[in-house]
Amino acid sequence: MTNRPLSVTANYVFILLNILIWLAIGIIIAVDVHPALPDIPAMKGILATLSLIIAGILLVLFIFILKRNRIAFFLALAFFAATSLLTIIDDVGLSDIIILVINIIPIILFIKDRAWYLQEKPKINGSI
Repeated sequence: MTNRPLSVTANYVFILLNILIWLAIGIIIAVDVHPALPDIPAMKGILATLSLIIAGILLVLFIFILKRNRIAFFLALAFFAATSLLTIIDDVGLSDIIILVINIIPIILFIKDRAWYLQEKPKINGSI
């Protein structure tokens, strides 16, 4: 088995950090402690649900990335690219810049280590 590069491990940490952020945002909105949201319960419910769903989707992608699934690699890359683009399009503040960095680093690491993520797993010869 090929040893995992340090940058791949760092990428795993950033993906897990991203999952934690989405989970925390969902919980913060669900318990109604987010100060900047309007007082529309339906909107808060939708935002909390979407945040938790995104955390779940990213967790599933992370599990498949651990198994070096090609489709999960490309979906995760697309996820981080889309969230980075949406962060840039939004009003940019300090928290947005921090989230943007946390989203761009996995993109860079995915591209840097794409050969490791996309390489075929060694097959065991079935003949004795």
